[in-house]
Amino acid sequence: MDKPKATRGRQLNIKANDEEKALLEKVAKTRGLSSSGLVRMLVADEARRLGIL
Repeated sequence: MDKPKATRGRQLNIKANDEEKALLEKVAKTRGLSSSGLVRMLVADEARRLGIL
């Protein structure tokens, strides 16, 4: 029986220069997260701070 194809999540492209990208990756690595995981965490934290979540 064929397995259903896995669907990818939606992508978000962020424009960043080399220094910004390196900083994002360094912070994510220090936190033990992927770059996308760090962005998701930061957005959720900010939404809670603003009372959106």
